[in-house]
Amino acid sequence: MRKCILITAAGILFNISSFAQSPGKDNLLWSETGKLTTDDFLIKSERHLNSLSAGQFSMSYQVNGFDFLTKNFNKKVRNYFIRSASWIDTTQNVQQSLVYQQTLFDLCEIYTRQFRKALRENRKQLSRGTKIVEELNDKSMSDFARRRVDYDLETKSGTDKVKQKEWETLIDKELAALADFAFDR
Repeated sequence: MRKCILITAAGILFNISSFAQSPGKDNLLWSETGKLTTDDFLIKSERHLNSLSAGQFSMSYQVNGFDFLTKNFNKKVRNYFIRSASWIDTTQNVQQSLVYQQTLFDLCEIYTRQFRKALRENRKQLSRGTKIVEELNDKSMSDFARRRVDYDLETKSGTDKVKQKEWETLIDKELAALADFAFDR
């Protein structure tokens, strides 16, 4: 089971991108007030697969060597839900799938905010090149992937309602603690 989750996490890592992605119909920017709906999943499935849904997330950034003068990196790092690469089974447990995928999106936002924070804390190093950005991004992606595995295992992919609520509460606290690094700040 753990091996399967690790393989899935590796697939997510592949889809988390350090390339600048433009917002548009395919990329849904994370929002504190907006929650995922079935319309956000461009692939609908009625097949009984191993899971009821799959979401793809992209943590993208656009930073250059002159950004060491920047105080705030919040607008330069984005957390997207990739609609065309995400699917949901519309025949069963739709609400549970939406909560599960939203929790993953929120979890990715924690690591996006941590990346923004790390960029601010290390901005002076940008004057020597953007290698530090790549290193910080790699760390954020790896940390997210490991945390996602923990979440999946503890909540049984969101099906354990008690554990799911515990994770939602924990994620809300972590997001609040990193509020200064929200995209809109």
